Amino acid sequence: MDLKKFAQHYTYKFPNKVIKELQLKTYQRNEYIVKTGNEIDGLYFLIEGQYYVSSIEITGRELLLRYCKKPAILGDIEIIEQCIIQSNCIAAENCEFLFIPLHTYKKYLQHDADFTQLLLKELAYKLKTCTISSRVNALSSVATRLAAYYCTLASIETSSEYIETRTLDEVASLIGTTKRHLNRILKKWSEEEAIIRNGDTLQILNWEKMKRYSNDVRFE
Repeated sequence: MDLKKFAQHYTYKFPNKVIKELQLKTYQRNEYIVKTGNEIDGLYFLIEGQYYVSSIEITGRELLLRYCKKPAILGDIEIIEQCIIQSNCIAAENCEFLFIPLHTYKKYLQHDADFTQLLLKELAYKLKTCTISSRVNALSSVATRLAAYYCTLASIETSSEYIETRTLDEVASLIGTTKRHLNRILKKWSEEEAIIRNGDTLQILNWEKMKRYSNDVRFE
């Protein structure tokens, strides 16, 4: 297997005895990579493409949790916690993963300090971003959350890939509200000449107003 793509994004070199057991898995756009409630079968390292993570609420509504670009790892939480898959992961575009079967991980990598450090780094990133999103969504109004979302995306000093979305429906899901509610806020902002809106496309005309709307809250 050609490990050049893996080496570009992950700071780890596999032992020779592991390389022969590695696999390449590919998924088409909108195809499920892993599904909530299933048993995890190994570790997935994204090397091409983009996927999104979502969960289903009791009401049946799908909640968007994050978008994932390389580097990103699937299966780390489930393997370390020894639990079933916690969220749906779906290809947002064609994806390639380097796949490590569960038995290979347990046999060769479970007690490898450098490999464990790689997993811990990913877990720390997930914990950080999930904590931030939970805090913002729990403590701020929808208008503040929406303004904070746009201000975070505009900041060149933050890593905001995990909250980048493609549609207003996805923005609504990410910040825990409905598109109808967002439409009311955007209409008000448009009347205040803070934005120009064309469908789901927004142009921010007044960033000072947007910063005031956000109350200095950020997804960071």
